[in-house]
Amino acid sequence: MQVEHTIEIDAPADLVWSKISNLADIQNWTKAVKESHFHTEKTRGIGAGRTCDVPGFGTLVENVLEWDEGTSFRLSLEGLPFFIGKASGGWRLEEIGPNKTRATTFVDLRTRFWPVGALMEKFALAPQFNKALKGAQREFKAYAEANLEKPQSVESVLPKVVA
Repeated sequence: MQVEHTIEIDAPADLVWSKISNLADIQNWTKAVKESHFHTEKTRGIGAGRTCDVPGFGTLVENVLEWDEGTSFRLSLEGLPFFIGKASGGWRLEEIGPNKTRATTFVDLRTRFWPVGALMEKFALAPQFNKALKGAQREFKAYAEANLEKPQSVESVLPKVVA
């Protein structure tokens, strides 16, 4: 099963990358993660890994499988329920303007125990992951766009002239 969602973020791609690629920072932009820390000495690229405390779920261990600096990464997802055989997920970024970035979030997973697992993918897991990805994207968009200096209009800078 693959779940993928795309959102446009009103921020330059390099700024978006600097925020999303700081893996342990996830606890600062999504309420789904209570605490996150690196469990590896390496903090970027293949070989880096984080551990996340997810309330109501438990501990999720993620290790970088793929890393394309400035563009994308994929993490393994470990600590999921026993009926999920293999899972990974990540982000891809695409600059679509000087201050606009297209961000795609994705999760790929395979369940065990066919055909029951396949039914779980379709009727339980896909809707749950769809909702989770959309929520995470909205939270990250707000985080990435926060505190950006907005260009001021000429009218807001010049003193008002009373006629």
